[in-house]
Amino acid sequence: MCLVLVLGAGCENDWLDEQSSNQLTAEEQFETIDGFKDALIGSYIGLTAEELYGKDLSWNMVDLLSQQYAALPVQAQYAGIQQFQYETLRSAGQIEASWSGAYNTIANVNLALEMTEKNRSVLGDINYRLIRGELLGLRVFLHFDMMRLFNAGNLENRPELFQEYAIPYVTTFDKEIKPQLSFSETFEMMEADLQESLSLLEEDPVFSEQSDNYYAEVNRDGFYNFREQRMNYFAVKALLARVLQWQGDQEAAGTVAQEIIDDSFAMLIDSDSHPVSTDRILYQEVLFMIDVEGLIDDINPLLRAEGDNANYDALYYTSNYVNETFETENVNVGVPDVRFNTLMQTQARGVVNLKLFQNNMRAENYNQIPLIKLPEMYYIAAEAYAKSNMLDQAVELLNTVRSSRGIIEQIPSDASQEDVLLEVYKEYHKEFLGEGQWFYYLKRNGIAEIPGVFDNTITIDDQEYVLPYPDNEVEFGNRN
Repeated sequence: MCLVLVLGAGCENDWLDEQSSNQLTAEEQFETIDGFKDALIGSYIGLTAEELYGKDLSWNMVDLLSQQYAALPVQAQYAGIQQFQYETLRSAGQIEASWSGAYNTIANVNLALEMTEKNRSVLGDINYRLIRGELLGLRVFLHFDMMRLFNAGNLENRPELFQEYAIPYVTTFDKEIKPQLSFSETFEMMEADLQESLSLLEEDPVFSEQSDNYYAEVNRDGFYNFREQRMNYFAVKALLARVLQWQGDQEAAGTVAQEIIDDSFAMLIDSDSHPVSTDRILYQEVLFMIDVEGLIDDINPLLRAEGDNANYDALYYTSNYVNETFETENVNVGVPDVRFNTLMQTQARGVVNLKLFQNNMRAENYNQIPLIKLPEMYYIAAEAYAKSNMLDQAVELLNTVRSSRGIIEQIPSDASQEDVLLEVYKEYHKEFLGEGQWFYYLKRNGIAEIPGVFDNTITIDDQEYVLPYPDNEVEFGNRN
């Protein structure tokens, strides 16, 4: 498998020699369909790195930014991140690692994309459409999360930001330092990639109406099985809904999200019959996930609140935080919610989220981290309906998810717009603990007061919401 070392989006000179020495290897790799398959799988493996979605961009760093975990001691590895101290040596290194990891993976994606055109004859039509479609989706996925971390949010209420610079959107595999473009231009590039991806992935088995025999030859080795573990058609469409919502285009985002609710392969669970205690990620709801080899070694030592205080990096919630989040004072809301009564475990020092905790009882989804789930589409659509004063539709969608979680009390049909949007807020909070999405919800809406780590309320703004560019990007890439 050919992997490429990339120091940053613009500061790439140090890997030019390696690129040259590996050029023959790359050319040879993409002479066969197996080479393309290896490159694609290599990109997914890139996502599983600790500095990306295997840890920091899912259940660790991004969730620490949202202040959901109890206060870390000063000795903890990520204490600076939790306290928004981005300029410390340790925090700066952690932030730079995520940036470099993302753009390193983007570089590999771009190389493979270029080769899909150069060596298209190697692929054949079906392989070309599926592999290129997945790669384009991955390119947007990574860039979009870099935007959500390193650029300002709340664009819906700050349209002036659309003319400011966003993160560099890199579409070629070369040595050139990529200039920053405006938010508007960057979103145009994202949407162009997403639309091309969707067009290509109309060939996806989860969307296409072709018979199994149609894929018999290209899928002889099972390469296109388990589409929820790949950037499939509906995952790309869900990503489009995210991108549109981040821009503040609520109507378009809601329309796309509703189409996914209506048409995708994913289905909400029935909490009365679903084995939540062993299928804690609720696999049938997953639109896109990664398989992280050795996840148990990273996550189990940290997701615990037992013993003494020597485990400085332990990640757990305070009891007050959990009770307030799940509204446990209401016996018809918090108590019957499986996200509370099954996925939260009280230990000596606090409450632990069992969603990703690895044990032998859940071997059917061992090592798996969900990155896009169906409930998010319900929330995107509900928010869009609410902001268009289509409150009945919004309430129906929210109550559907709540019922699937076991919540007995329904949101009343006469709820006001303010009340419905508050319920959207609550649902995001309950659903995405431990998944990295709660921070982005807060940032997208520019919420200034959020629950703090000491069971208090803190005030934050762009100074906390926007991560600084790595020093080498500022020095050599002239980022601003």
